[in-house]
Amino acid sequence: MAKIAAVSCPYDPADKQWNIDKMAEWVEKAASQGVELIVFPEEQVGGLGTRGMQEFYPPDKLHSCEVAELIPEGPTTQFMIELACKHDIYIAYGAQETDPDRWSITHNCCVLVGPEGYIGKHRKVHLPLSERMFHVPGTDYRVYDTRIGKIGMIVCYDMCFPETCRALAILGADIIVCPTGWPNMTQSLDDPDHHVLMTLPPARALENMVFFVQAVTCNHPDGPAIFEGHSQILGPNPGQVLARTGFEEEMAVADVDIRAEIQRARVVSMGGDDLVRDRRPSTYGSLVAINPYANFADGFGYLDEGYDDHDHCC
Repeated sequence: MAKIAAVSCPYDPADKQWNIDKMAEWVEKAASQGVELIVFPEEQVGGLGTRGMQEFYPPDKLHSCEVAELIPEGPTTQFMIELACKHDIYIAYGAQETDPDRWSITHNCCVLVGPEGYIGKHRKVHLPLSERMFHVPGTDYRVYDTRIGKIGMIVCYDMCFPETCRALAILGADIIVCPTGWPNMTQSLDDPDHHVLMTLPPARALENMVFFVQAVTCNHPDGPAIFEGHSQILGPNPGQVLARTGFEEEMAVADVDIRAEIQRARVVSMGGDDLVRDRRPSTYGSLVAINPYANFADGFGYLDEGYDDHDHCC
């Protein structure tokens, strides 16, 4: 058994240290409950700016550059490693990363640390709305071994593309963590964005027969009411919502038997059909064909040039 937590957490757009201290408080609380993996929202360290991603606001871009750090060399990663070692816990969190080869370039990252130190990171691949003007996208997916299982990472909008989680499942992921900053402009359960968040993550868990742990930004008491909250822990079996928060700052916690639940999903839940095993890759060629109408990474000059973001990070 393992205990997992996902935090709906606010951020202060002007106070990086406040955000880090908030994370440390939740790590302390989680550790006191025996949590072994805690997940925080997207760009929790530096914040998602003052206006979200609905419009490009140059001061937010400047702030994003100022709060970005090298990963893992930067002070925040080192502090989170200290927390992880102190409390014997795995911590996944969102942060802005300074590119090690070009200081003017930043990436939107999920970072994973644990009792053994720095484990790995994922650079967000799919950049929505004005975020394309903030960061350069990542280009790949990786899975990391931990004592509670194999962990893969995506960030927010990545979840909207089934290929992301499928790539991680093929690589052997047992748990997919997803720091998220999802909007809810009306603060209503009827908001269309709420229905997206309640639909896509369960689908990603079910279609890959893995656990999906999503931490979503909630609103700061003194900030604009634009974020969704509703962090959630989802199991690999149909309809398996193990824990979920509301709009407010809160921590979802679940005790899970990772191996047993995945085995049940792949042996019992669909009569023995395994949605990862039964794939037919030779029939999926169109999925990797160049789409001339897509504004994906070759618009940034990276695809088809042999670029691998992990050449610089692992």
